[in-house]
Amino acid sequence: MSNQRDKGAADWLQPPGEQEGLGRYLEIVRERLGTIVVAVAVTLAVAVAYLATAEQVYEAEADLLVTPVPAEDPLLAGLGLIRESSDPTRDVETAARLATTIEVAEIAAESLGTDESPRDLLEDVTAQPIALSNLVALTAQASSPEAAAELANAFADAAVEDRTASLHEQIERVLPQLQERAEEGGDAAGGAFGAESLANQIARLETLLESPDPTLRAETEAIPPEGAVSPRPLLTLTGALFAGLVIGIAAAFALQALDPRLRREEQLRSRYRLPILARVPREPNAGSGPIPPDRLSPSGTEAYRTLRSSVVASASRDDGSRAILVTGSSNAEGKTTTAVNLAASLALSGRRTILIEADLRRPAVGPTLRVRANRDGIIGVLLENASLDDALVDVPAFGSKLEVLLADHEGGWISELFSLAAARRMIEDAKRLAEFVIIDSPPLTAVVDTLPLARESDEVLIVTRIGVTRLDRLSQLGELLAGNGIAPLGFALLGGPRPEGDYLAPPRAGAPREKAPGRRRAPTA
Repeated sequence: MSNQRDKGAADWLQPPGEQEGLGRYLEIVRERLGTIVVAVAVTLAVAVAYLATAEQVYEAEADLLVTPVPAEDPLLAGLGLIRESSDPTRDVETAARLATTIEVAEIAAESLGTDESPRDLLEDVTAQPIALSNLVALTAQASSPEAAAELANAFADAAVEDRTASLHEQIERVLPQLQERAEEGGDAAGGAFGAESLANQIARLETLLESPDPTLRAETEAIPPEGAVSPRPLLTLTGALFAGLVIGIAAAFALQALDPRLRREEQLRSRYRLPILARVPREPNAGSGPIPPDRLSPSGTEAYRTLRSSVVASASRDDGSRAILVTGSSNAEGKTTTAVNLAASLALSGRRTILIEADLRRPAVGPTLRVRANRDGIIGVLLENASLDDALVDVPAFGSKLEVLLADHEGGWISELFSLAAARRMIEDAKRLAEFVIIDSPPLTAVVDTLPLARESDEVLIVTRIGVTRLDRLSQLGELLAGNGIAPLGFALLGGPRPEGDYLAPPRAGAPREKAPGRRRAPTA
């Protein structure tokens, strides 16, 4: 038995107290860059389609000058004219409201000679006071520059005409009454509107009757604009780009939060206090079953050599042989590939190694290493029908340094044999025969067949694969191991990006080679 339970079996489940900074968010953006690119492409496509189909809108502006009459003039104040108030802005706001009534729109429509209804015209015109001035800006929108200018000017003139007509109507009601009083009483002082003489009041009203409204005047005529206000290609495309980035980044973080799978090694570091012992890059032929040593890429071979170094370094701290159980949290993570190549790498380094196939439900070690079991395999050993020495099979490519104990039966019920005392004796016998015993275990979160072997092993190696390993199942595996007092050795992370550069690639034809001094030696592992 190892001292793995002395490490603090549950401490490794506690995440390190490191704070994730900006790099964490940049990593998410990098991983989900495709999502962001798609979101930006969609928003830009919508923007381009809008620009191609949207009608051009032009905008022109005409200004009205507001001149309120004095509030203390009773004659003018009584005629419904715009009067001065204590708040100057209120006078201009009143004029803006009066310039955009349905009556004004009817006059404008008649002057333009258009078939468009007054209400439709009114929707294309807005009146806004110009700050700190006595001006009202009448802004009109149309499909051509000329039409926009004509509409703005028509409303400005119609507003003055409407107010003038209202003023004249008021005068025509009042003036006959004053004239009748003048005929009866002569030109007496003190008319109907204050102390001003009746004759003066009549004269002023007659003058106003021949003039436009003195409080409202079309000050600035609208001219055709040079360019359209809508759509604006640059502004539209910039807005679409920004919206696409916002939507894409939001979708990226949402997908990251909802994604149950392992996407980067930082997710392991943030959840567990365990080292990543090896980073095995994606293999071109991955997905077709376990990969034997002779089909690994150079970078894959180097990754398993790194894993071997970590395992040997861990073993050097203790005397005696080491039994290492290789497991994972789900299928298709590369568990058997890791067990086979770790055992092969140890054998190539000159260490006698035994590989035990404990995955009785999906055995694959034999076909991977191109060997067949003897008459008895692991079940024969557990049932004590055969000794371990007789059941071991040599792997010819590795001489006497690598032997395997293959599964000679398949089925879930047979796996109950791992709970027998014979299983513990099998591991002890294997450790007496070899320096390293590698046990290929099924995923412990799927089946707990080999949990007794995990308790008897010196170390447990957890295999994970980017894009395959589910974080929830990995958490279940961690709880299962911690509940049984097991602290894993670390992680083997598969499926990462291939290393940059071509250092491990074979040299090009004609490229100079380094010459090693002395005699040529055979390559070593």
